[in-house]
Amino acid sequence: MNHLMEIAIIGVIIAFQTFAGYRENKYLGAILPLAFLAAVGVFLYRGALGFNFKDIVMPFIGLFVLIMLYQGGKESRKSKINKELEKMKAKDISKRK
Repeated sequence: MNHLMEIAIIGVIIAFQTFAGYRENKYLGAILPLAFLAAVGVFLYRGALGFNFKDIVMPFIGLFVLIMLYQGGKESRKSKINKELEKMKAKDISKRK
């Protein structure tokens, strides 16, 4: 596969998982982690993964990264909402004076 294509696929995965977190949709955010675990299961069943350190740690790191991307989108939404609330409070306080 072309390196540019691999980078594009990774970008789409990051964007999708962050978007799912931003929308706070748990089901949408669970699609990629479950697909990743299924792929790891298939690779393990076919014998493509062995019982060495790399093959044991990789699924945990991949799952952790997907969960953290979801959480990052969720935190981004909360931050945006808090900023908007602060602006609304500032406008409300200035109108009272």
